Amino acid sequence: MLFLNKYAIQKIDQNIIQTAVEQAYRLVLSQNYNMPDRMHVADRQNILLLMPCFSEKFFATKLVSVFPEAQKHGQPAVNGVMVLSDNVSGQPLAVMDGAAVTAQRTGAVGGLGVKLLTAETVKTAGVLGAGVQGLSQARYLLFNRKIKTLYIYDLYEESAISMSRTLKKEYPNVEYVITEHSNQLVENSNVIIAATTSSKPLFEITPDVVMGKTFISIGSFRPDMQEFPNTVIENADDIFVDTMFAAKESGDIAIPLKNHVVTKDEIKEFAGLLEKNTYPETRTVFFKSVGMALFDLAVSSAIYQLAVENNIGQTLDF
Repeated sequence: MLFLNKYAIQKIDQNIIQTAVEQAYRLVLSQNYNMPDRMHVADRQNILLLMPCFSEKFFATKLVSVFPEAQKHGQPAVNGVMVLSDNVSGQPLAVMDGAAVTAQRTGAVGGLGVKLLTAETVKTAGVLGAGVQGLSQARYLLFNRKIKTLYIYDLYEESAISMSRTLKKEYPNVEYVITEHSNQLVENSNVIIAATTSSKPLFEITPDVVMGKTFISIGSFRPDMQEFPNTVIENADDIFVDTMFAAKESGDIAIPLKNHVVTKDEIKEFAGLLEKNTYPETRTVFFKSVGMALFDLAVSSAIYQLAVENNIGQTLDF
């Protein structure tokens, strides 16, 4: 059995990860997979997620812990373990750092959203949240678009500064601006990505500021979490979700539905965009991702096959 730690996973080419995510969406269109609803187990404010998924060749199971207060103890909010197995014999094939897989595949989900929903000429963008996932979102954003100015906001300014320094080493030609308030970030950005565990909207804005922008919500994974105010979704020309489960799971969709700000008929599955060649550049777009085990299956199997071919990772006796 193969063991892949976070350092091995972080070295995987971004194009391989994003291509795997795109392949996962194509499986959504073909429906050639088996993905039970994820299981949530709450312990006070902390959450354990169990996420299984099956394809013809592999099946994957991810155990993820989400501890919102972990940063106070010097730890990331998300930790986990990914187990990839053979779906013919049932043999465990690999154990991977689940948090690293999550960061990469979720970054690629946001990155693919940027690729398919924004103009190639977009020059300004902002990331709300400077944790592990905020950094991954920024990396895949910059991988897909030649951004000139990236705005960063976090409740902990030192986290935003640290993130900008890390990105500066990888993308030195980008200007990084740490904003004092989230509204400032939204006003100055054409693409806004949120990667937080906030229980209330991160900013308040007027409809005229919303128009013509792309908003991507990554962080809210419970019905009581909401990153973007209703002003965003009620003024969006198009509303996309990675899975319709988002209507139940994320407050960014569930709360506007409950308050009749939006109807379920207005919500579209992101996978449908793969059947189109182009997307209009002047529309206001809201994309909500809650993630799904199919992403983990597609990405972990791609990582595993690459690792076997290139002798990456450690072989363990099971």
